[in-house]
Amino acid sequence: MPDKLPVTLHDVVSEPHLGLAPLVPGNPAAVVTGAHTSDIHNPAEWLEPNTVLLTTGLRFVNAEQDEQLPVRLVEELRKARVAALFFGIGVYFDRVPVKLLAACKQAAFPLYTVAPDVPFYRIESFINQVQASPDAYLQKRALWLSNDLLQSISAENPVHALIARLAMACRGTAVLYEDSGRIVESSGDGPTHLIWKELRNGSNTSEPLVIGQWGVMARPLVLRGDGFTLAVASRNHRVLKDLGDVLLETTQRLLAAVNGIARFSDSRQRHENTQLLTILQDGIPVAREFRHWERMRAFRFTPYEPLRAVVAANLEQQPISPSFTEQLLRRAEASGLGLLLAENGRTPESPPGFHAVVSNSSALDAWLGLTDKSVFVGLSEPYSDLAVTPEAFREAEAAAGIARRQILAAISAGSDTYRGIIRLDEVDPSTWLLARRQSPQDKDKLNRFVAALSSDSELKQTVICYLVNDLDVAKVASILFVHPNTVRYRLKKVETLVGGPISSSRTIANLYLAFHDDIVALSQGIHETHDL
Repeated sequence: MPDKLPVTLHDVVSEPHLGLAPLVPGNPAAVVTGAHTSDIHNPAEWLEPNTVLLTTGLRFVNAEQDEQLPVRLVEELRKARVAALFFGIGVYFDRVPVKLLAACKQAAFPLYTVAPDVPFYRIESFINQVQASPDAYLQKRALWLSNDLLQSISAENPVHALIARLAMACRGTAVLYEDSGRIVESSGDGPTHLIWKELRNGSNTSEPLVIGQWGVMARPLVLRGDGFTLAVASRNHRVLKDLGDVLLETTQRLLAAVNGIARFSDSRQRHENTQLLTILQDGIPVAREFRHWERMRAFRFTPYEPLRAVVAANLEQQPISPSFTEQLLRRAEASGLGLLLAENGRTPESPPGFHAVVSNSSALDAWLGLTDKSVFVGLSEPYSDLAVTPEAFREAEAAAGIARRQILAAISAGSDTYRGIIRLDEVDPSTWLLARRQSPQDKDKLNRFVAALSSDSELKQTVICYLVNDLDVAKVASILFVHPNTVRYRLKKVETLVGGPISSSRTIANLYLAFHDDIVALSQGIHETHDL
């Protein structure tokens, strides 16, 4: 006979397929050596100690006048050291007779109901076969547990459902940790923080641990390239000894299956994401807006709430890294930010990067904060009519162009304080107009106006500083570490080169437009320095 511990009452009543429900719970550790069905009036003398009695209650039919019958039965069973009374409902009684229930409670004698659809032979066979062949029982039980865990795959939140079923199977606690120790999912009242502390301290996860009254087993696993630890804990150490490895192995495989399903779901969602964004960028008629708003609900958008179009790229004109894109998608999902995102733009003419539609919500700033200084981002003005999405992307492209020019101007000026994010609704009219230059001739016109001035770096620096500091000669002299008369002398030379007095609003306007990006870069550097 294999070296196995005897079957306990807890082992029997915990089997779901036996349909047992407690009315007067017994000692979980009580040994059960057999099961017998009997409806005779004096069954106790025919029963061995540590067996359970199954009855349909026939002896209580038309016996309401004999108030001592339940009391005598319970007393006889107790004296015979019967482990428990299993009462089959749905044959003669829809529920346990009140007086029998009261007698069991009075004597603290274990009483359980058997579901109407469970035949008594199933319980007898279970207990008797376990006693005869413990190994076969464990194999069957492992199969039952595996099938039970498998049911969690179809749940809305399969990982949560799987961990909850695992906790029930081990009759204790189950927990899934990240490598950092953060609990992803847990179920049960076990000491999850103490468990992680022991695991973190390098305890051997291949061997059971003991933490107070709890036995613990754990197993490391990798999902999507990230490390996790799966642990189970139970006060019933025998459960872990007999089935711990099976439970952990089965759960690990199911988590891998859930991960595979999630990857497939993500792939389908990404495809739908890109397809929907492309449709919006190409333009939809007003009559079909409602239909597309409904499709966007799956991506956390609220119909008719404000949106922004987003265009982003980097200075190196290289594609955005997949890990960065994944980070953007995950942060949006975690924060509830509505997001449609497609990498590398919409057309071959677009620089490598990404285009997106985002909710103009409170979560947007934190999401934009994921971008670093190598990425420039342009956002359209807020809008809520899906039909205008193509125009919104033209605005976002203009804003991205502003961001790029400001970054380049700041780098050229030797400043590391610059913004890489521009919202078109926050720029001034001159910046907005310059962003909408339609041809190289527009830019060439401005460049010709300051061509002679641009060749003299000292004069160019003086003019830019003069315009940034509100035409204050003394302030410019202080910043450039020169005498105010030196500044005035330089400005006179500027007037000669541009063909107009520096005090003229027309001259100032032309200079401002020509040196706009440099002025913005210097202004931003000054403001951010003051903020510090």
